[in-house]
Amino acid sequence: MNFAVSSWLLLGSFVGCALMFSVALLLLNRLPEAPTRTAAKPAPDVPLVMSSPEPGNSVLRRQLAQAGFHHPKTVRWFLYAKIGLAIAGLLASLVLIRLVPTLRDLGPVPRIGFQMIMAVLGYFVPVMFVDRRRAAWLKRIELALPDALDFMLICVEAGQSTDVAVMRVADELAPVHPELSAGFVTLTESLAAGASRQEAWLKLAQDMENDDLRQLATIIMQSSNMGTPVAQTLRVFSADLRDQRIRRIEERANILPTKMTLGTMMFTVPPLLILLLAPAIYRIIDSF
Repeated sequence: MNFAVSSWLLLGSFVGCALMFSVALLLLNRLPEAPTRTAAKPAPDVPLVMSSPEPGNSVLRRQLAQAGFHHPKTVRWFLYAKIGLAIAGLLASLVLIRLVPTLRDLGPVPRIGFQMIMAVLGYFVPVMFVDRRRAAWLKRIELALPDALDFMLICVEAGQSTDVAVMRVADELAPVHPELSAGFVTLTESLAAGASRQEAWLKLAQDMENDDLRQLATIIMQSSNMGTPVAQTLRVFSADLRDQRIRRIEERANILPTKMTLGTMMFTVPPLLILLLAPAIYRIIDSF
């Protein structure tokens, strides 16, 4: 009886802490952002560099956008999902303890440990789901970038400017690679709205979180500042990017035999030993 009362007290305290945590998150989301100071005169164009770290809310919003969740209240619902699933995991552990005889016979400490494990698993289920979708999204961006570079190189060699080439690439890649096309559309819209080329490319590199795209942005900015031909730069960068992809494929192919060694030993050596030793073992047994 005392243990049942302590379990319900533990559940009530956990639910109360979860409610207090959610209220605190709501208050933090409603706080006004600090005003940013505007410079007296625009800074000169410099090579593309990464800015200061973003706030945690902005990083989480970008990660959820990469996972395919673009609603304005996505961050709030994501936090609600983590807290709600944690409470659901705790309630499910209490139900399982009452229904399963093996769990019912556990001691007080193992029961509390099982409840905490279920709550933690429920808390991290949305995180694992978002990370899985983000990994697939980043992989699609990595596969789409060489095709985008080829299209951009053709457009630049045809006499179009870099901004027009990006716009044309966004239109051509929309049916095949919609994720990268959406990023290029955002880039062209930022340039049309009056943002500087450096800010627009920096925003694209931060949103995509792709090292090759960040290098492309840096190369384009350096070519624009120094006046070097963009077509030659894109040709060299595209060739280097494809060489990197080939090296990655070769690296995976070279690792494959090592991974197959264990399976080969498990499924080849025991049957071979059986075929070789079975007649001798049978004769030894038969002789006795």
